[in-house]
Amino acid sequence: MNTKQIRFSTSEKDEFYKVVRKRVNTYFKENNISRYANVNMVLKTIFMLSLYFVPFILILTFFESTWLVLLSWMLMGFGMAGIGLSIMHDANHGAYSKNKYVNLLLGKVMWFVGGSDVNWRIQHNVLHHTYTNVTGMDEDIEIDPLMRFSPEQRLLKGHRFQFIYAWFLYGMMTLMWATTKDYSQWKRYKKKDLLATQGISGRKFLWTLIITKTIYLGLTLGLPIIFSSLPWWGTVLCFTLMHFIAGLTLA
Repeated sequence: MNTKQIRFSTSEKDEFYKVVRKRVNTYFKENNISRYANVNMVLKTIFMLSLYFVPFILILTFFESTWLVLLSWMLMGFGMAGIGLSIMHDANHGAYSKNKYVNLLLGKVMWFVGGSDVNWRIQHNVLHHTYTNVTGMDEDIEIDPLMRFSPEQRLLKGHRFQFIYAWFLYGMMTLMWATTKDYSQWKRYKKKDLLATQGISGRKFLWTLIITKTIYLGLTLGLPIIFSSLPWWGTVLCFTLMHFIAGLTLA
């Protein structure tokens, strides 16, 4: 991702912000709606966590049928996507609870699906929401040279086929999080001093990544290889399928 200086006009910023904030607060007040998670959200949280963890426990302890194990891994993929779309997203926006420690704790459930809450907040909260769809700043549209999401990005001949191969790349999204992407982001964010926005040093964050990802792969891939009824290669394929389903759903 290229680095460039972006400046926004501030002439009407304060007034615009005040008006929008007032209207939003008025909407919640007039409709007697909390800005934070309600009972339905709590129930959805329980459901999504169960959709991920219950099949995993059954794989390790009860299921011997290949088809039941395969179905369990697929359900875990949908559970992983639900954790990302609902629980982790709202918590890392500080919108799940008025208690910041609850948000911090629920935001870290991303560790259980192979990701990093710190990198996510930088990529999503800091870069995406500040520079939405700005080429060179918003990493959500930066997949060069494989895909092109903006007329400002270079056009390659192969991009005419991205409507075909994009689905494969989307499916690999969370698998990349769990393996390589967080490390490349750590290096990039450390260089640009973006880790400071999350109050963490580069060295401490690197060790956090190494430890959490080792635990994640050890639990989510290592334990099924040992205890599942499938051969090791079958477990690896199912693990990949789980991530593929999650990636497609999140995309």
